[in-house]
Amino acid sequence: MRRTLKDIPYYPDPKEIYDAIVASPGWPYRNKNPRLIARDRALVALLYLTGLRVSEALRLTKRQFTEHEGYILIRSIKLSKSHVEGKPRRVQYRDARLPLTGERAPLTALVTEYLSMLGEDERLFPWSLAKNRWGQIAGGKRAWQVVKAYLPDHTCHWLRAYCENYLYDMWGRDLLAVADYVKVDPRTLEQYIRRRHELYPAV
Repeated sequence: MRRTLKDIPYYPDPKEIYDAIVASPGWPYRNKNPRLIARDRALVALLYLTGLRVSEALRLTKRQFTEHEGYILIRSIKLSKSHVEGKPRRVQYRDARLPLTGERAPLTALVTEYLSMLGEDERLFPWSLAKNRWGQIAGGKRAWQVVKAYLPDHTCHWLRAYCENYLYDMWGRDLLAVADYVKVDPRTLEQYIRRRHELYPAV
């Protein structure tokens, strides 16, 4: 049965996500190649830090990452947009920032560890970008399997929701700012934001 955002019991904080990644045995590779382990950890961390869809993360190359004061910038991320019948697909791009300080910095360290193992023009995740008959990237299935190996109780889609909810809280509950950052319609984004009256004091 497909698990939806309504099934999320609670939104874990960055430390919980990090601890789960580093404590997990991960995918059961026969050869415990450090590069493969670093790659898989980087994938999970990136999905949480950036709120990218799997198909968007799979296109990333090392050249898109540049270090700045306090953060790493990922430039020109090509977005995956749903096809609307009768209308041409609109190509959009966004940037993302990985923090080098603060509570999410350890997750960024998982990404930079893997980046140090790559050549300048290498794709981070060398799984197939070919599309199946439903328009889905073939390598996406492998990425979902990796995330499931590291975070059995979470999904790639949930990681996107965790990211957006975290930004919403950190940016003063500014829904429009988060929507602009991840490039989605604010009305769609509302479905990803945790809004429970129990979180607020009695008035």
